[in-house]
Amino acid sequence: MGRRAQHIAAAHLPLLRRSFPAKQGRLTVPSAHLQVPLKFLRPGHEAPNHPGNARVTGREDGIAELAAHIHARGKIDDLLVYDDGVPDIYFVANGNRSLYALRMIYGEGSSELVDCKLTTADQAFEDSLAVSVTARKFHPVDEYEAFAKLRDEKGKSEEEIARQYGMTTREVEQVLALGHLSPAVRNAWRNGEFKADAAKAFTLADHKRQDEVLEQLRAEGRDNAWRREIDESDVKEILDIDVETGALVEFVGIDAYVARGGQVTRDLFGVDHKVSDAKLVKKLADEKLADECRALRAGGWGFAMARPNNAWHYGELNAKGKPTEEEQARIAELDVKITREAGPRAMLHELSPAGQQAFLELRALNRTIEERAYTPAMKAKAGCFLEVDDNGLLKVMFGRVKPAQKEAAAKMEREERKEQRKTEAKQAKAEGKPAPEPKSLSNALIERLESQLTAATRDAIAGDPLLRESPFAEVLAKIVCAQIVPESRYRTPDAVRNKFPTIRQTLDAEVFNAALAKRFDAEDYFSSAPKGFVLKAITEAINQDEARKIAGKTKPEIWKFALANVGKTGWLPKELRTVHYKGPGSDGYKPPAAAAPAAPAKPESKVPSTREAVKKAKADRDTRKAAIAQKRVAKTAAKKTAKKR
Repeated sequence: MGRRAQHIAAAHLPLLRRSFPAKQGRLTVPSAHLQVPLKFLRPGHEAPNHPGNARVTGREDGIAELAAHIHARGKIDDLLVYDDGVPDIYFVANGNRSLYALRMIYGEGSSELVDCKLTTADQAFEDSLAVSVTARKFHPVDEYEAFAKLRDEKGKSEEEIARQYGMTTREVEQVLALGHLSPAVRNAWRNGEFKADAAKAFTLADHKRQDEVLEQLRAEGRDNAWRREIDESDVKEILDIDVETGALVEFVGIDAYVARGGQVTRDLFGVDHKVSDAKLVKKLADEKLADECRALRAGGWGFAMARPNNAWHYGELNAKGKPTEEEQARIAELDVKITREAGPRAMLHELSPAGQQAFLELRALNRTIEERAYTPAMKAKAGCFLEVDDNGLLKVMFGRVKPAQKEAAAKMEREERKEQRKTEAKQAKAEGKPAPEPKSLSNALIERLESQLTAATRDAIAGDPLLRESPFAEVLAKIVCAQIVPESRYRTPDAVRNKFPTIRQTLDAEVFNAALAKRFDAEDYFSSAPKGFVLKAITEAINQDEARKIAGKTKPEIWKFALANVGKTGWLPKELRTVHYKGPGSDGYKPPAAAAPAAPAKPESKVPSTREAVKKAKADRDTRKAAIAQKRVAKTAAKKTAKKR
């Protein structure tokens, strides 16, 4: 034993004898190595005086897998522990993930003895840092080759490997496939010619084809000085992998496809399966979609079909489902779980089994909320489009309306909404509550705002200053403007309409904001929007006090006040706000230092009837005629006088 180890052991021997009596199974030997009951161990970052865990990120990542490995093979390394002045407790400087894994196996209050090695409190953090920094992780190829040897040389089954290393069977299949890539491909991966995504794509071919693809990509790289490193899409393009067909196979089910005579090379890392008969896949997918359509029609929908090529000709009922408080909480919980694991745009195959379960639950919950927004009458007048998404899952688009039935469906929707509001008002009255205010803008108002935004976009394209510098750009702008139809979004081609957000970002901000301010119909908005929306506009554009003062007045008084005061501030509703908007309600907006006091609403003037308007117009005409006749008489008299002279 070295002098430092003897010194550490001697310094801690009194504590060891005090904390762990013989009946607890402690080995009280004057050594830097000791065994500590699990219940007396704590993570290093919980130490009160000398926090000793350098790792912050990922402290609890992969604990279940580590626990499975320890359970199968036992703990290999000792925990590095130290005394931080808490009676009976040792803190872990290195091996905190192992501590969590042991707790998962035996329980936090277990007396199971754990092999440990002592360090000092002063050295704990640096020891933890040194171990983390000097640890060298396997190159992925070495790791996957090692897993392959477990099966090929050690004779372990995939199930045994999964149990021992805390993996699912699919994860074992994935690592074995990577470990069994051709030697040439593995060496290229080691040498940095491509990354893991491209390596995964190579698993869709046998060794001979893998080597052929690698050589072809190398040759293309030599011929192209600008060639980047090999990526996943390069490999799949040469292997002739059809992404759409792969998703359809996933939707149909690989077993169902094989049962009908198809052959498939499974994509273990996604849904880009390689199939022998794409026509058979399409046929099976059509059959399954037809079954889903029949089920939807049986559920009350007027029609259900695979998404047609002319989908933009159809109308849409803009029913919005509202989740309950419980559903909203569950949606937030599932969102966090999925995003934490694979980001906000996670694909199903990127998630763990638990993450996939959350993903599918979230989809089902959102579908339930969306569909229940449609009443039986609305469902009977409308229908659904069906398609298969990139995950190989069914996607249903509810509330589509056939072109010939748009007007009838819109009328029916208005009537249904009106009946719903009446029902809600009656229920509120029975409960002694005020009638609920609408919580959203009407579909008609939303469509008018959308038309205003589209018209402003067209105006800004036509008036962009850059067009003066480029005749070619001017011609292109005229072509685009000619295709924009503000009155109907469906009459504007998808190729143009889908690019509106990008186009608006590139437009001159001053020109676009001026066009939008000109197109915004403030009177229409404030007179049509629910009271709460108008009060919010007053709050954003003026202040909370003004909104509070006028909140008790009638709706006409409120919207006229808003029209007199909000419009001149440059305020716009959120439906018209773009990246260029810097007015009231935008992030970082600061009102002018000396704002003029709010003007009272203009008194409502009596609108003349049609009869009165006609009378007034007739009187005006008679007055003008009399004036003209009078001028003629004066002119004639003047001529006669001149002749006499």
